[in-house]
Amino acid sequence: MHFRPQVALRQFTACAAAALSLVTAAACTSHKSKPAPNLSASAASASAAAALADLKHQASAAEALSFTASYEAQGNDPPRTGTVKVFHTPAALRIDVDEAGTNVRILVTDKGTFSCKFSGGAGKNPLCVTLAGPGQSIPATLDPGLQHLFTSALDEIISGTGLHVGPAPDRTTAASGSPASCFAIASVPSGSDLAPGTYCFANGLLTSAEFRASSLRLTKVGPAPSTSDFALPAQPAPLASGSASPTRS
Repeated sequence: MHFRPQVALRQFTACAAAALSLVTAAACTSHKSKPAPNLSASAASASAAAALADLKHQASAAEALSFTASYEAQGNDPPRTGTVKVFHTPAALRIDVDEAGTNVRILVTDKGTFSCKFSGGAGKNPLCVTLAGPGQSIPATLDPGLQHLFTSALDEIISGTGLHVGPAPDRTTAASGSPASCFAIASVPSGSDLAPGTYCFANGLLTSAEFRASSLRLTKVGPAPSTSDFALPAQPAPLASGSASPTRS
């Protein structure tokens, strides 16, 4: 199953009227990479091709994984910190975001894409809204954005079209239990769901993503989620806007 919302790590809206932003600057600003080593044109081209091939392999592995994972999200413009818990299978995605006492859940399943806000703390007093039906894109004004890192951005990496990728220093991530391979994505096609930045993967698991003014860092890995983890906590209200449009599924 493939997913198709819109722009990675953008300001995201929950439950129509409740806006929650975290790691927002990545998709709106250019990423400034470190100067590349002074390599010959042929060596640089070979290095970039090898990095893209390795990154495609990581993205393919990522789509096939089933896991739960916790991340720390940070933004520095303005400074803010939150936690992100991801439930992932090849067919479904759930993201729980906790920032300054605001709890939001994003669900992407074969029934559509949904956003829920909990006004009484995590898991309490849920209010859910339908963002898009099955096979439909989310209206830009309601697109949560964060889900792209684990869905359509991976599709774009696997395609590789228009990407300029180079290797970045590998990092050891204690939470994953494996060394992480890192990649600097310097540029992407216009309108891409994939944001320029530095991405690190360990056997397909995203261990970190860093951008000009924001980052996401893996802190804990858990077992595969169960079917019940993807159940809506409340009956969702229909999407008020009729602007959702068909797209690939």
